[in-house]
Amino acid sequence: MLMRRFTKREKIVMLVLAIALVVGFYFLAIHYPVKTRLEEIALEKQDIEDQTVIAEAMLANYRKMKNELDEIFALPEDEITVMPEYDNKQTLIYYFNTVFAETAPDLRFDNAKIDGRIASRSISFNFTADSYSSAEEILTLLTDTGFRCSMQNLTVSPTEGDLANNELRVSGNIVFYELVK
Repeated sequence: MLMRRFTKREKIVMLVLAIALVVGFYFLAIHYPVKTRLEEIALEKQDIEDQTVIAEAMLANYRKMKNELDEIFALPEDEITVMPEYDNKQTLIYYFNTVFAETAPDLRFDNAKIDGRIASRSISFNFTADSYSSAEEILTLLTDTGFRCSMQNLTVSPTEGDLANNELRVSGNIVFYELVK
């Protein structure tokens, strides 16, 4: 039946076909899967490197914030301030009534300016103090509310004569910061 001998030409064709099958099998079973897996590994490696860079940036930001908090908590208890929730206007009005109990101040509350999650409320004040020490005491009470604030544009001038022996006109602007939820 198939006992005949193959010719030289048939042997060469069969050898070429066998080589083609082996090469095709190698590419399909070994080369392409390995190449695909290496590309997947390279993408995973890049993704992990990106995540590492992001994690390092977050760690640096965390350390910076932690150092800032450590500096804040290292302050004496009376110097630590808080940022109250927006709208803190009524609390400030009540506090100013106690600070300015003995004077007749001119207070002007500006509308709060909201920038992201921070609201800033500017309050202009103008009052007359009996002496420099009473003016200093009132200004200290204004800035020691326990709320985050910043004094701006402070002007102290005598009503007449010099600063040491006369009534003083004190005017300025103080900005209080509030947290918008």
